[in-house]
Amino acid sequence: MTDRDQLREAFETQEHNTPDPSAVYARVQELSQKYKRRRRGAQIAAGGVLGAGLIAGAINLPSFLPASNAVSNTSAGVPAAAPAVSASADPEDTRQEQLEAYSEAGFGYDDAGRLAKIWKLSDDNRLEVKAEAGRRLLLGETLPIKPTPDAPVEEETINPQDEARFAAFFNAGYTYTEAEKLAKIWKIADPSDAKLEAGKRLLAGQELPVKPTPEGVAAGLEAKRVSKFFDSGYDVDDAVKLAKTWNLKDAYSAKVEGGKRLLAGETLPIQP
Repeated sequence: MTDRDQLREAFETQEHNTPDPSAVYARVQELSQKYKRRRRGAQIAAGGVLGAGLIAGAINLPSFLPASNAVSNTSAGVPAAAPAVSASADPEDTRQEQLEAYSEAGFGYDDAGRLAKIWKLSDDNRLEVKAEAGRRLLLGETLPIKPTPDAPVEEETINPQDEARFAAFFNAGYTYTEAEKLAKIWKIADPSDAKLEAGKRLLAGQELPVKPTPEGVAAGLEAKRVSKFFDSGYDVDDAVKLAKTWNLKDAYSAKVEGGKRLLAGETLPIQP
């Protein structure tokens, strides 16, 4: 699965919630940490592209057609009707279990495309296809295809110095748009190199000739807080507990609040 596929899946996990740009920006950074730091430099550089324009053009989630829950090895079936879920169940946790079941069974990204054709679902939203397949597997059903795991991707690393420069660039609220402007001002061919140069100057306490937008600054601050939350050893389960402790609306808000307190030198009420 390519980095582009990973970023698209990150969008898909948020499309049904119609979030604001800053929430998606932070969520993508969170998810990117789960991909074994592969192509880390490309992921960080790509983060600046996330904005309202892309979110507005996101693809709507498909609706699944109800059908029998019976086990079937044929290719003619459509997704079975979802079983009743108790009001106390966390949809995010259920969805994660479905995706994990899909991956642990050995199925890959290309398999989701094959299943989309068999079940007549949108191939543009393979994450939903994976979740549906995982739901069936958890029910004990057999999928109509054999698993073909994704081919291993050669890991590429980024040196700590460049990683710090990229982080400084995005945490300050800058995006790819500002990187393009800076590249023209500094006569740098590649905007990614302009990000590194900008990050270097920011870390040195210098001001850049281009200012970030207020929306970018807000998104960068949220991303910084979420990163601090995870870098401190906390995970999603901790965020759920903190959301209940602080009476927040969801786990994401707890990640932002937790990161904010950690950056201020405070201690959270639970240990990671």
